[in-house]
Amino acid sequence: MTPLHFAQEYVATIKVANLETGAEISVPVRDKGSDQFAARFKKVAKDRRKWARKNDVSCYRIYDADLPDFAVAIDRYDGVWKSEGQSCLIVAEYQAPKTIDQAKAEARFEDAVAIASAVTGIPSGRVFAKTRRREKGGGQYVDQQKEGYLMFTQETGNIFEVDMGSYLDTGIFLDHRVTREMVGEMADGKRFLNLFSYTGTCTVHAAVGGAASTLTVDLSQTYLNWARRNMALNGCDGSEHRFERANVLQWMVRAVKGDERFDLIFVDPPTFSNSKAMGKNTWSVQRDHVKLLSHVVRLLAPGGVAVFSCNLRNFKPDVEALEAQGVKLTDITKKTIPYDFERNPKIHCCYLVERA
Repeated sequence: MTPLHFAQEYVATIKVANLETGAEISVPVRDKGSDQFAARFKKVAKDRRKWARKNDVSCYRIYDADLPDFAVAIDRYDGVWKSEGQSCLIVAEYQAPKTIDQAKAEARFEDAVAIASAVTGIPSGRVFAKTRRREKGGGQYVDQQKEGYLMFTQETGNIFEVDMGSYLDTGIFLDHRVTREMVGEMADGKRFLNLFSYTGTCTVHAAVGGAASTLTVDLSQTYLNWARRNMALNGCDGSEHRFERANVLQWMVRAVKGDERFDLIFVDPPTFSNSKAMGKNTWSVQRDHVKLLSHVVRLLAPGGVAVFSCNLRNFKPDVEALEAQGVKLTDITKKTIPYDFERNPKIHCCYLVERA
């Protein structure tokens, strides 16, 4: 874990109970309100653990800024296969507003890291601290930790490679768990296309769900290679499963002119991107979604359907412009929010997309 340095000294020592053993552990803290965080975290961690075991969920959110003074998201990953018996925590800080004293925010963050480790019994070496900070000009985030830590986890029996340290995100978006399971259930016998595929987790669900073929498209070769590994982990490495590196919008313009069509498409674009690989172009899901979805429906075979998701909290589809392009949207957001994200139902938007 990246070393943390703080000016504030410890102000108290609190006792927290380890969920696994029941043993009381003394935790020095830098903020007097940390005992409230400890009580809240223990309560939700116990609830999430019970739910996860009952539903065979191995990676999930425990805490998401439940208390305003402790604005962090805490996710748990339990290992399978080569990582059996290992568990990790991601503690991601939402950058405090400028009105909050920086030293106080940092003290609370370190307290949250220490308390989460003590309550879950996950050692500090497998607790990864990350900070979400907006870059100038858009919605991207950067973090300071670059040392990788690979492990394997599972979702609905599918094995995925995740990296706790190298990136802000681990390789699997936990809030899309239900969406991926839905796609897997829809995929039997279908020709499946995954656009902005990231690490191919949704392609795995489709392939394991019985898709006749899959095509996975992303601009990043790093993520395409990761997607290949995820597919191979689940025995889905035949010639019917293809991968293509391309700018998605440019690729769709070419693909629409071709003959290949798809019965099921998953499209989960970034909120914003100014990646160097895009050249002078930028991407904004609010600005560009009409153009994107007008191409998506033209890639659908008769009777085909697409699942469109985005994480822009205030996203508003331009219904009139979409209808003019022959696009029909059905909002299914509510049914795609997992139990561990119900506290924040605006975590993403999700729609079925069909020809109007």
